[in-house]
Amino acid sequence: MRQYQSITVHPEIQDGAPVFSGTRIRIETFYDFMRIGISVNDFLDEFPSITRDQALEVYDLVKLQYSLDQIKTLAEGPSAQSSSTRMYATTR
Repeated sequence: MRQYQSITVHPEIQDGAPVFSGTRIRIETFYDFMRIGISVNDFLDEFPSITRDQALEVYDLVKLQYSLDQIKTLAEGPSAQSSSTRMYATTR
């Protein structure tokens, strides 16, 4: 079972990039909005197909400084994490 229900990774959706479940909106887009100081509320206004719960689940990962690659691994589930360890992203 996937740990993060708000994120989907599928090779046929956005070339396998992590997206908000049920949408084609990349998690990277959310990161970009947060990076330039757009609020979660403004992001949700721009993308009404994303629920507040989805945005807040991903926001928690942003606060923990997870990279997009780490989020992809989390979303793919334990089988994708076989021998890797959980690491936090370094600051940019």
